[in-house]
Amino acid sequence: MIIDIGKTLKAKIYGEKAVFGPWVGIADPNVMEVLARLAFDFLLVDAEHSAIDAKGLSALLPAADLYKMPVIFRPTTMAAGEMKTALDSGVAGLMIPMVETAEQAREIVSICKYAPLGSRGVGPWRASGFYDGFEDYLREANAATTLIVQIESAEGLANVEEISAVEGVDMLFVGPADLSSSLGLPIGGMSDRLVEAFSRVVHAAKAHGKRVSIDLTSVDRLPALRKIGFSLFTCGSDMDFIKQAGQRLLMDLSAASGD
Repeated sequence: MIIDIGKTLKAKIYGEKAVFGPWVGIADPNVMEVLARLAFDFLLVDAEHSAIDAKGLSALLPAADLYKMPVIFRPTTMAAGEMKTALDSGVAGLMIPMVETAEQAREIVSICKYAPLGSRGVGPWRASGFYDGFEDYLREANAATTLIVQIESAEGLANVEEISAVEGVDMLFVGPADLSSSLGLPIGGMSDRLVEAFSRVVHAAKAHGKRVSIDLTSVDRLPALRKIGFSLFTCGSDMDFIKQAGQRLLMDLSAASGD
């Protein structure tokens, strides 16, 4: 079933429609299950900027698998151990932060793909259904696993054409805040220079049959980002959903009570 979930994500990524999913930063199976019941296309579990770690995935993933919800995992770094642990636990894909060279992208592919594309170690304990589907998993994992590399620095942008050409990478993700910071631009804006950077990433990716994704900080920006060529969007987070719902309730209570 895990392979089928991975295939579903791959098909959506290479489809024509926009694909949406929230960030997950709360390490709780109940939170994961609530989000998995919603009609998002994927969940993105973030270890880079939360208290979640790769070793905790095996406790979180069953809640998403129950609803056939694909999970992408972002490790803290390009550390091989985190990537291998996440894949063997059964994630549908990985998003790797701060990729700046084609050499780094090739190393990521090598870690995450089985031979002959890479050198991933054979031990997909949970990903293969505790080895009940071992042969099927080994045969289909390379094609079913989505690999996303983040372009979020001036150096990554300078090398984006070479990074895009790396076989085994499916998608480039623009980290708008980090990229803006690296380029000396205000964080949160949409300056002409930043839009030019976005367009360069999109052009490079599409030249090699890759897709491009970005964090959607405002729904109002969706039409413009779609026009540039982005197709997968991270949007919102579990912590934001809790905070915003609480803030709205407090505002409603204040208005209703007249205080």
